[in-house]
Amino acid sequence: MKAKGVLFGLVMTAVLMLSAPAGAFVFNTPHPSLFEPPFGSLFDTRLLNLDATDSIPFNQSLNEGYTELSDQRSDAWIDENNWDFVDGELFKHKARTAKRNSIVLPDSPLDRDLTEAQRAEFWNALYRLENAFDRGGRFEAPRDAGVAQVKYDCWIEATEDGSAERAAACKAAFEAAMDEVEAAATYRLTEVTYIEPAQSASAAVDLPGAFHVYFDFDKSSIRSDGDEVIAEVINAALASPDKTVKMTSHADTMGTIDYNQALSERRANSVIGALISGGVDRGRIVSEPVGETRPLVDTGDQVKEQGNRVSVIELL
Repeated sequence: MKAKGVLFGLVMTAVLMLSAPAGAFVFNTPHPSLFEPPFGSLFDTRLLNLDATDSIPFNQSLNEGYTELSDQRSDAWIDENNWDFVDGELFKHKARTAKRNSIVLPDSPLDRDLTEAQRAEFWNALYRLENAFDRGGRFEAPRDAGVAQVKYDCWIEATEDGSAERAAACKAAFEAAMDEVEAAATYRLTEVTYIEPAQSASAAVDLPGAFHVYFDFDKSSIRSDGDEVIAEVINAALASPDKTVKMTSHADTMGTIDYNQALSERRANSVIGALISGGVDRGRIVSEPVGETRPLVDTGDQVKEQGNRVSVIELL
């Protein structure tokens, strides 16, 4: 019975492989050079037609860095103590996402098995990274910004893995890249001088007063309904290039004030990235993350409230 089952499985595998599109099967195998298609991330045929050189500079840097990191974790099978298939696949996914010019977020300390002291250190590092990005680091120093994000992920993964030597090397590379990014990040988001444009002879575009991008509890990733709102914002902003895009990002009162402030900053970063990807000039965007300090819905402390998990966007 077992022999028949194995034979049936082999036959079905062969039929599936022969009927699938060329290059459809691709896993992140322990050593990619030994396992070309039909193996490799399942059914990911889009990657075959992509050219990393089409990416914006920041995403190019992410793609290169995460690809190298993925190869390191996948090829480490030679040393059974270092091989990590799961993280190898995670970093390969991030590399592909960057290659498609989509937003790639660094790992949250909440996603890793860390001690409280380690988690606090990584929150500080993440705040430093996001603050530099808020101030234009991804655009003024895109290569170094990509290296900083990749090395942050390398550092947090190695720390969780208990590899002190590798973690120290990644941390040093992160800090060196951050020094370069912070030196180039000169945007002053709270000190924008707005010059009233001359009146246009053409009719003004009738724009909505505010757009609301809502988030799930303790999340900063944009939901599908948020994608629709952001598309409206992009269309409105491109139709009125003289207007400032002002965004205020909120959080509800669950958790600490500091945590919710950081959460609102991450939500702001997600929306800013989506707007820029849609063609909105970063210099037009004024971002004010306020955490739980200015709730739209008045609640007590430690209350989950969807109405306060939102980024409000206005064109002024």
